[in-house]
Amino acid sequence: MNQPLPKKTGGGIKNIHRRFTKYLLERDTFFATFWVFIFIVVLGMVPINFYFLNPLKLALKDFDFNDIAYAKLKKGSEISVDNRIVIINIGMNDREGIAHIIDKAASMGPKILGLDVTFDEARDPYQDSLLSEVIKRTKNLVLASKVIYPTDTSKVIQKGYFADASHQQGFVNMVSKDIQTIRLFLTREKIDHKYYYSFASAIIKEFDSLAFEKLEKRHHEFELINYTRKLKRYGEDADEEESPDNKDQYFVIEAEDLLTDKVDESALKGKIALLGYVNRDPNDILDKKFTPMNKRFAGKATPDMNGIVVHANIISMVLDNNYIKKLPSWTGWLFAVVIGWIHMSFFIHYYLESHIWFHLAAKIAQLLSAIFFVYLGIYLFDHYRLKLDMKLTLIVIVMAVDVIYFYEAWASWMHKKYKYNTVFKPHQHK
Repeated sequence: MNQPLPKKTGGGIKNIHRRFTKYLLERDTFFATFWVFIFIVVLGMVPINFYFLNPLKLALKDFDFNDIAYAKLKKGSEISVDNRIVIINIGMNDREGIAHIIDKAASMGPKILGLDVTFDEARDPYQDSLLSEVIKRTKNLVLASKVIYPTDTSKVIQKGYFADASHQQGFVNMVSKDIQTIRLFLTREKIDHKYYYSFASAIIKEFDSLAFEKLEKRHHEFELINYTRKLKRYGEDADEEESPDNKDQYFVIEAEDLLTDKVDESALKGKIALLGYVNRDPNDILDKKFTPMNKRFAGKATPDMNGIVVHANIISMVLDNNYIKKLPSWTGWLFAVVIGWIHMSFFIHYYLESHIWFHLAAKIAQLLSAIFFVYLGIYLFDHYRLKLDMKLTLIVIVMAVDVIYFYEAWASWMHKKYKYNTVFKPHQHK
């Protein structure tokens, strides 16, 4: 007589539960999991540089699963325009042109201006003199500086040619190499017992003191950038050009329109005016950075965002108190240990009791786990601004299967040599 459906269902659940828990508390499961982490640490210390691995290494070098939230889930596409910030595109203007742009913008009453241009040396005497005078009388202008690192242990602030004329400065350094994605910003840097603030921090300090105090009270040397806004791209495929996410989320004023009085004074009054270079051509990489908003979330080839827009995103994040909460690194290790331990129990069960199905069951489990944990990480990031790094967990799950073979050989040798009690007995596979 057939069993009632509830009993069948209950038996199936009980059988699945048994596959995960039968070996969960076995000493072999703990030790095999421990060996996985030993291999991870050892392999991480070995400088592997095989030529045939270089393309893969370069493609995945700067990959972060959370980038998928921007590239595929279009994170930030529904965010409204930030009316507190106006970007003024200075284009390819020379120093005389920049002086006129600053003077005109300042006359329209912005609360603070920021010029994302560094001036390393003298040029034309007339233009330099004109720009110096404009900078000197524009007291609410934040000028760009740089932090230079001559060695790994030394750092120097490079204020630029117009330092004596400026009233405020902020360094524009991005925390990355040229080929890496900009994910962090340095809030401030201590040099010779004095703090120097980043370009964004210096602007926030003058625009909103309460937001700046909250930033300071976080006591974070680095902050993860929560990108929320971008500018419309030109030259894209027609279907992307017409998509609703391809729009300006910052108000951009062209220098020519500003200088020819085509911009109303209300557009800048009481706001943050960011002066910098903007180009919307996806193939023009001048002054562009790689960001998580790049439509290619892996193997990025073309930078996607001008530096001035990166600064704007940082400012928006701090003003909105919209920080990303990054869990401490130990939580990632703890999560990886627990998940790896559970998977190891499951793998050992199939390895010993259903060995013919071991590889199929293991591959299916690895695939499903990878999909689930990547989705979990993206979901937490997209909905709760919570960053949980899942890379270590996925590495542990992948390596666990191969480590079982090594552990079996080690445990069998220990059993033969020292009577080590183990579930891995010779010819134990079924």
